[in-house]
Formats: sequence, structure tokens, C-alpha cells
Amino acid sequence: MGTSYVEKGDEFLTDKRINPKLKLVLFLVVFIAVVVAVRGAGLDEYLSTQRLGALLGSMGVWAPVVFVLIYAAAMMLGLPGTVFTVVGGLAFGKWYGTILNVVGATIGASGAFWVARLIVKESLSKKLKGQKWFDKFDTGLKENGISYMLFVRLVPLFPFNGLNFGSGITGVSFRDYFIGTAIGIIPATFVFTNAAAEIGESAAAGFKLTGGMISALLLLGVFSLIPVLIKRRLDKKSTGNGNPGD
Repeated sequence: MGTSYVEKGDEFLTDKRINPKLKLVLFLVVFIAVVVAVRGAGLDEYLSTQRLGALLGSMGVWAPVVFVLIYAAAMMLGLPGTVFTVVGGLAFGKWYGTILNVVGATIGASGAFWVARLIVKESLSKKLKGQKWFDKFDTGLKENGISYMLFVRLVPLFPFNGLNFGSGITGVSFRDYFIGTAIGIIPATFVFTNAAAEIGESAAAGFKLTGGMISALLLLGVFSLIPVLIKRRLDKKSTGNGNPGD
């Protein structure tokens, strides 16, 4: 009675009675078919800011929908999201572009999560179980799913695509993963989308140095320093724990 439809769906999709090797074969077949279709149709040429921008410009009112779908598909295939975030800022501006980028990235991250959970979780989790870093990560996600996901998404120290697929092999619930991802990626997405939008506006005006462009670049610079500062702090903390005399 108390089991939600989400939990039932999770149990159905992760049914261990389905042969894991069959899952992998089916995924590879679909993946190869998609790659061949994309290359055969020449669509891979559009995976650049200029091409994507031109493509979206010809879509009219459907441009936002097409962009979100392209972004999501790219994330599911493990492609770097920076180029799509830049396109979102250039094509739709910093506010609307941020919204579309967050939606596309969240949908794609969710797809990547399920790819990992359905195909490789059973085999990889067994191999990684017992390793201190994985057990700590897995336990944190199980006990404090949303807060843990918020942290790893907010701090630009962890690779986005790696977290998408990596979270799928842990015991985190999809609900916690989805909420933590959707909220946690907003700051970084805005920073990069804003920078792209401001640079685009500056370029359109003949590369005039505007206040908006300066603030966007400063914000981008500060944001880029966060991983370095956090890493140094963690290294110092690790060194201090290893040396009782410190």
C-alpha cells in the first residue's frame, strides 16, 4: 500500500531476472545504430556552436524544444556539455538560456543515470564494493541523497558526466538524484550561460567591452577558482590528519 509508483518503477527497471549481458548487448546495438545514423545523416557536423546556432535559428518556435532534446541526448551519450551550454546562452540569452540548459542537462543526466543503473550497476557495484572511496560515496548517497547530490553538483570539483553515470551504480534513489541534480547545477549553468550571452552581445556590438561582459567574465573567473581552492583545502586537511604533530 505504501509503495510509490516511482519505487515500483525502479524495481521493475532494475529487475535482476533480466540478463545483464542482454542489457549490455541491446544498449550497444542501440548506441551503435544511433552513432551510425547521426554520422550517415551528417548530423555530427552540427555539434559546434556555429552549426547548432544556425540550426536553432531555423527552427522558429520549436527551437527551445529541439535544443533541449539535443542537449539531453548529448548528455546521455557522455558528450561534454560546455558547448551546448554556450549555445544555449548565445541563442536564448542568459535567463531563458539558463532555464533551457538546466532542463536539458537534467533530462540528459537522468537518462545517463538509468543507462548505468540498468546495464552496469550489478557488475560494477560488486567490483567496487569494499573500496573505501566507493563505500563512502555510496553510503553518503543512500543516507543523505539530496544533500549529498546537492554538494557534488554545486561544487565544480566533480566531472558532470562522471557523476551522471557513477551515481547510477550507487544505491541513491532516483528521486534524490533528480532533485539534487536539478537544483545543484543551477549556479554553474547560470555562470557559463551568462558568460556566453554577454560575450555574444559584445560580439554583435563589435566586441565592445560592456559592464555586463566584465562582470560575467569576473564571475566566471571566480567560479573557476573554486575547485582549486577546495582541492588545496582538502589536501591541507589530508596532510594535517596524516601528521599528528601539525
